[in-house]
Amino acid sequence: MIRALRYRLEYAFVLAGAWLVQSLSLESAQAFARFLGRCAWGLGVARRTSLDNLVLAFNGEKTKPERRKIAKAAYEGFAQTMIELARMPVTSPEEIESYFEFENLELLHTLQQAGKGAICLSAHYGNWEWMGAALIKKGFPMTFMIGTQSNPHVDRLFNEYRGKVGIKFVRIRHIKEVVKGLRNGEFMALLGDQDGDKWGTFVDFFGRHASTHTIGDILARKTGAPTFFGVSQRLGPRKHFVSIVPMAEAPAGLSEIQASAFRLQEYNNHLEAAIRRDPGQWLWMHRRWQSQPFHRLSGAERVMAEKGGALFDPKRQAWVSVANGEVLDFSTWKS
Repeated sequence: MIRALRYRLEYAFVLAGAWLVQSLSLESAQAFARFLGRCAWGLGVARRTSLDNLVLAFNGEKTKPERRKIAKAAYEGFAQTMIELARMPVTSPEEIESYFEFENLELLHTLQQAGKGAICLSAHYGNWEWMGAALIKKGFPMTFMIGTQSNPHVDRLFNEYRGKVGIKFVRIRHIKEVVKGLRNGEFMALLGDQDGDKWGTFVDFFGRHASTHTIGDILARKTGAPTFFGVSQRLGPRKHFVSIVPMAEAPAGLSEIQASAFRLQEYNNHLEAAIRRDPGQWLWMHRRWQSQPFHRLSGAERVMAEKGGALFDPKRQAWVSVANGEVLDFSTWKS
């Protein structure tokens, strides 16, 4: 009962806020969003998490004032993306398309002409919502793989807004629908930059082990669809830039697990490069490095790893003894 009431109140608040920003000009709505972002920062919403993440990523590279500046920019940027999502009912697909400049779109055109599908990996960077709408307006059969928000009313509202500009979506858990779409020549878009829990694949991100979602790689292996990377860089109130980059194939001679890790490492490398270009555009509020390889161990093996007697090698996807460099047969490690 209490949860249902809270969801209703949240929905009413979001609906009222959406009505407000839809009545404003784009620039005024963006200014209001930046104000809300600064308020969230001032109230300390996920502030500790953001600053901790920035220490993990840039410790020794950026000063404390620089890290705080990046975090504040991330709050303002995220608020702008959410406000721009709320403005979709009053923003035409043609208008959104006019805001975007794309590089290497011919790669997707070639696949489309051949009737082949593709997996498009992106991240919570810039305005990922508008990027999808712009690609769809350009004629690409793009479907977004999304999760479900805890508040069902807000979840439904946001999906209705996405539908206003032609965005199609499928729940990540409906894998059969995704596979069918890829085989029918559709492009499936996925944001894979959040923590993959202890069952993700651990590869490096900013020089640290990061559990990375494997669903995109699994789909690529299952369907043979090529994989591309691209994020939406915000350059101004009405200007965004996206470069489409093909993901490299794993070299021969690797095991299936190692080949998967290679491809996921490619994704993290592309994302890290984008973040380094403009770190204030990424969503630092999420605990990206929360899961660690030793979380998948138990008993004596976990004790050994936690005490530093064994290190995880992401390239080999194996635990290695610190004492002699030999690969350890940890029975509780499952990839």
